[in-house]
Amino acid sequence: MEQNSFPNCHWILFFFFFFFVCLDHLILAQYQQDSQPQPSTEHSVQVRLAGDKRKHNEGRAEVYYNNQWGTICDDDFSIHSANVFCRQLGYVEAVSWFPGSKYGKGEGPIWLDNLYCTGIESSIAQCTSNGWGVSDCKHTEDVSVLCSEKRIPGFKFEDPLLNQIENTNIKVEDVRIRAVFSASRKRIPVTEGYVEIKEGGTWKQICDKNWTTKNSRVVCGMFGFPAEKKYNIRAYKTSASRRKHKYWAYSVNCKGTESHLFSCKMGDRIMTLGGNITCENGMPAVVSCSPGLAFSPGSHSGFGKAFRAQHLLVRLKGGAQVGEGRLEVLMNGEWGTICDDGWGLHSASVACRELGFGTAKEAILGARLGQGKHV
Repeated sequence: MEQNSFPNCHWILFFFFFFFVCLDHLILAQYQQDSQPQPSTEHSVQVRLAGDKRKHNEGRAEVYYNNQWGTICDDDFSIHSANVFCRQLGYVEAVSWFPGSKYGKGEGPIWLDNLYCTGIESSIAQCTSNGWGVSDCKHTEDVSVLCSEKRIPGFKFEDPLLNQIENTNIKVEDVRIRAVFSASRKRIPVTEGYVEIKEGGTWKQICDKNWTTKNSRVVCGMFGFPAEKKYNIRAYKTSASRRKHKYWAYSVNCKGTESHLFSCKMGDRIMTLGGNITCENGMPAVVSCSPGLAFSPGSHSGFGKAFRAQHLLVRLKGGAQVGEGRLEVLMNGEWGTICDDGWGLHSASVACRELGFGTAKEAILGARLGQGKHV
C-alpha cells in the first residue's frame, strides 16, 4: 500500500503544476488581449466636419458619442481612416488628411486615439482604437480631413427614425407622371399628365373620383416640383373619352405634407364591373406641376417660365450640389441658422418648396454640411 502512495502524489503534483501553467497562460493571453486596441461596440456614430475658414467638404473630424461632440487624435491616423470618415458623410473618398488641428482646436472630449481603419469599414465606430475617451492627446493634435467634392449617388445619412416612411400592405413598384399630349412629351422631365402606378409589371391609372389638390401636391413634390397648378381639364376629358384605361384598384387620400404618394392613406377599393376595375363617370387623375429652380431658363430642360421665389428669406449654404446645404434664415438684415431640435422631413420640405424645389429627400441634422456663425 505504501509503495502505491508515491505515484498518486506524483499525479497530484503534476495536476497542480499543469493547472498553474494553464492559468498563467490564460492570464497572459487575457492581458495581451486587453492591451490591444479594440473595435468599438457601437455599430455606428454620427460624424461631422467643423472648424474655421473651410469649405463644406473639409474640416476638423468630429464624432458624436454619449450625447456629446468630440474630436479624434491624429496619432496613427491614416488615409484609410479618412476614407471611412468621408464616406460616412456621403463623400466618395478622402483626398487628404491633416494633423495638428489645422482647422482650429476642438472642444469637449477627444473621443478616439490611435484610431486604425483598414478602409473597408462602413463607420468609424468599426475601427480599432484605445477605446472611447481613452487618450493622452491634447486638442492641438485634433485631426482634420479633406473629402472629395463628389458625393455618393443616392447617399442617405443613417437615421432609422428621421426618414421613416409609413408602410402599407399594398404592394406597388413605381409611380410616374405620363404625358398625354405631344406638347408635354417634348419636355423632360414630364410635369403634366396622368398619375400612374406600376403594379405587377403593369402601369395603371388612378380614378380621379376621390382625387384632391393635396394628392397633386404630394405627387409634384416627390418629383422635385414645388407646387401644383391648373390644367385644361376639358382637353383631358375629351382625350379620356376616346380611350380605354386600366385603373388601379385603390383611391388615395393625402394630407399634402407626405414625402411620397405611398405615405398617404390608401382608400377603399374602386368599384368593379364583371371583375374589371372601373371609374364610372370619371377619368384618370391628372397633375400639372410648376417646374422648379433646376428647370429654369438656360438649363437643359428648356423651360421658359420656371418657379421663381422672390425676395427669399431662406438660403442653402455649404452644399456640394444644387438643392443641399445648411439652411440659413434672413432676419433683421442678418443671416443665421436654425437649430435641428424637432427638425424632420416635414420641416425640410417646407423650406425646399420655398426655395423652389419639391419634397425634401433628407432632413440632415448635426451641422453635417458645416457649422454656421450665428443661431
